[in-house]
Amino acid sequence: MEPSSIHVRPGRHDDASELARLCTELGYPSTAAQVRERLVRLSDVEHGLFVAEDGGGLRGVVDVHVRVVLEEDPFAELIALVVSEDGRGEGVGSALVAEAVRWARRRRVRKLWVRVSLWREATPRFYERLGFRRVKQQNVYELAL
Repeated sequence: MEPSSIHVRPGRHDDASELARLCTELGYPSTAAQVRERLVRLSDVEHGLFVAEDGGGLRGVVDVHVRVVLEEDPFAELIALVVSEDGRGEGVGSALVAEAVRWARRRRVRKLWVRVSLWREATPRFYERLGFRRVKQQNVYELAL
């Protein structure tokens, strides 16, 4: 795939089937119905959802949110970046992150965060090439409700 054939656009509800495929590929098994429900819930959140497509369908997705917290000024966070296996190394991820950066700048936040699972060994290098720097390590705990 040539980088010039990649088109980044806002995600839509009718992308649900392909978004479910991408979520599943990232390790979060999802159905189209689940994704449609999540998209409805996301309409209440300040977020940007962008997809990368070419003639063969969706090659990636990025979900970016503005986070408003007590302890510091609002910031943006990349919640998910997924590039399909057949789109990796083709500029898809870089194009999606660039769109997320533009979206965050339009919201006048001062920084963009991304969290990377430790087992995704190549991912930190990708973000570092784009200018991100590691600022901390942390553990994440979950309580089932």
